[in-house]
Amino acid sequence: FFFQAEDGIRDFCLSRGLGDVYKRQVWGYVKKGLAEQGIKAELDLVEGSMTVRTTKKTWDPYIIMKARDAIKLLARSVPFQQALRVLEDEVFCEIIKIRGMVKNKERFVKRRQRLIGPNGATLKALELLTNCYILVHGSTVCAIGDFRQLKVLR
Repeated sequence: FFFQAEDGIRDFCLSRGLGDVYKRQVWGYVKKGLAEQGIKAELDLVEGSMTVRTTKKTWDPYIIMKARDAIKLLARSVPFQQALRVLEDEVFCEIIKIRGMVKNKERFVKRRQRLIGPNGATLKALELLTNCYILVHGSTVCAIGDFRQLKVLR
């Protein structure tokens, strides 16, 4: 199977509804960043979805996967500057679900607080040690960086 630009491969991600105002404000920048890679992006605030698709100008077959990762990060409230870093060649992302690691909700909240640390000190130390961007949001941790450093972080 060979990739053809005419195939119009598409992928979408549902937004949680949090930060819709922010998404609407930065969507122009997101579209511009994706258009540089030959990807068309659409935001549907009524349905709560973000869609990416290839165009005839798309030359990299893997970019659609990276664009999907970028909109997944945007759906999880990652700042758009960090989310668009995923489009670079040596930058990858990982979304780690930390809720399933502990059954007790009370224990989960304590562990999440321990991960963040006082005033975010532990999180900042992890970012400096691994040279990754880390965001703890709800029951997930979003990490953006080199795949070797993501492996260390995990």
